[in-house]
Amino acid sequence: MTVQVLNNISFSVEKGEFISVIGKSGCGKSTLLYILSTMDTDYEGDLTIDGVIMRDKKEKELASVRNEKIGFVFQFHYLLNEFSVLHNVMLPGLKLGKYSEKEVEHRAYEKLKVLGIENEARKLPNQLSGGQKQRVAIARALINDPLIIMGDEPTGNLDKKNSEIVFHIFKELADVYHQTLLIVTHDNEFAARTNRIIEMEDGQIIKM
Repeated sequence: MTVQVLNNISFSVEKGEFISVIGKSGCGKSTLLYILSTMDTDYEGDLTIDGVIMRDKKEKELASVRNEKIGFVFQFHYLLNEFSVLHNVMLPGLKLGKYSEKEVEHRAYEKLKVLGIENEARKLPNQLSGGQKQRVAIARALINDPLIIMGDEPTGNLDKKNSEIVFHIFKELADVYHQTLLIVTHDNEFAARTNRIIEMEDGQIIKM
């Protein structure tokens, strides 16, 4: 049995835009994000990333697109406690294999610096606060200089103060570094301060 979750969805995201996707639980926000991030390939229509159509690409090619072009920030940070903060940030860079290990380490340190947590580089993730862990997760998402950062409720697990810090990091990434951001959020206050809000209901975009 096929259940249609999304219907008649069409929009584009420009470089440097900071966009939020809002809507009640179950309206299709996360499904949309999984399709856009190439993790869900069961859809009709076309998804184009950086001018290239993703349809009919093999899983290996999609994995390579995800690693190089897309940075992910989830509600939970998914850091590996057996590795230092610095090494956690380095992992997608080492996987990409575009730079030497030394260069990846340098780049990881630079990302931590941008996020104001370079002093925590040698610590293990379980020695950090929740807000610091999420900043490490953002640094990791940035390591390969992705075209777009996609976030699934990245402040959903944080208190007000840390949510505010994460919002300002995203805003700076968009304004100063021209990083493109597409963030699914339940936080209407967060969404209200982004460049554009996409509001969904019952698998459709009702307002943009």
